[in-house]
Amino acid sequence: MPSFQTLRRAIPLYYGSLCALGVTAMNRRLRNAGPILCYHNVVPSEYVNLGEPGLHVTSERFERQMHWLARHYTVIRLSEFVDRMTTGGSLRSLAAITFDDGYAGVYEHAAPVLHRLGVPATVFVVAEAAGRRTGFWWDHNSIIEFATPARRERWLNELRGDGAAIVAQEAPSAAGHLPASHWLADWDTIRAWARRGIEIGGHSATHRALPTLTHDELEYEIVASRIFVHRATGTWPEFFAYPYGRYDARVRAMVQAAGYRGSFTLDAGLNRAGVDPWCLRRINVPATISDAAFEAWTAGLRRSRM
Repeated sequence: MPSFQTLRRAIPLYYGSLCALGVTAMNRRLRNAGPILCYHNVVPSEYVNLGEPGLHVTSERFERQMHWLARHYTVIRLSEFVDRMTTGGSLRSLAAITFDDGYAGVYEHAAPVLHRLGVPATVFVVAEAAGRRTGFWWDHNSIIEFATPARRERWLNELRGDGAAIVAQEAPSAAGHLPASHWLADWDTIRAWARRGIEIGGHSATHRALPTLTHDELEYEIVASRIFVHRATGTWPEFFAYPYGRYDARVRAMVQAAGYRGSFTLDAGLNRAGVDPWCLRRINVPATISDAAFEAWTAGLRRSRM
């Protein structure tokens, strides 16, 4: 069995070879399916290692990715992407961009780049988190450094992904002292950028794991949160992103009944015409992904194992 270090060296070589041989470009041009990218936050380089590894992309890396994407894809609004998908229109060389959670760093560091490039995007906001300066539970190194797979499952199932409960149990003194990029954007900022093309989606009220909740709790997270966003922005969000990417048939049905036009998972892959609009796939972009891997993943050439 190959060592971890061998695998680390092999992965960049694998994706670099795909690009060099033209496989990535051919796949991008020929497949009638498009990527929906999922980011979380964009931050100055000195804060990239704070909190959950993989969520906080440096502004330099993000800008490089967006310039490449704008050269090789037509980036369209999420609503247009879903319209094409549901009506059987072509998705070849089309892409859409989303951000989960509503971080201030997205509006400070990512939105200006997108605006300069004329590229639309959607930010899925956690309604009760807007303006909060303590971040999420995964932003605190005192919690994340002990986040084994088994602990994560317990946090998302037994504690139901409830940030307050996780912090209280694992690190009661963790809150506070985060840089501004890790705060949550306030409603003034969200409204201002919505007028400039950064659309608003729903991402629940408190970011709990929805399949673990009672009916009334689920209604609050899905139905009431949509009303909260409308009251704060004057906009009814059209799309919903499942917190932690977790959903089941009950969650899916309530999102649909709440008036959303579609909902988004963290299941990896491209979307093609005719897929279920309530279980749309996204490419979750890791903070340290190489340029070659980024190009390959957007073309649907992700390898989960080496």
